[in-house]
Amino acid sequence: MSMRTQSGALINALRAIIPTDDIRILQERPWHSLTFSGTQIGLSVQYSDGTRHRDIETLSQLLSEHEFDLPGQIVADIGVTRAVIGKGAQCLIIDALLLDS
Repeated sequence: MSMRTQSGALINALRAIIPTDDIRILQERPWHSLTFSGTQIGLSVQYSDGTRHRDIETLSQLLSEHEFDLPGQIVADIGVTRAVIGKGAQCLIIDALLLDS
């Protein structure tokens, strides 16, 4: 499966649980260890309604507990790593590690 297909499947899964249509790929690169291969993906999620800080914490908890069903992939790690707030908008940065199954 190509990296674009992997990130597209992850974006589709995130759209089902995050109330926004603006999810974009920031970076995507192959990842390897001695026993596993996969992809590291960085995503941005834009909110224009000034989502409050506690909602960020709720989203982080939701992502860590969510069972993703991605063909040929296991979501080994995912979480909100940064939040940028300004002028009534908020951007969350989500980093994920997908492993080939």
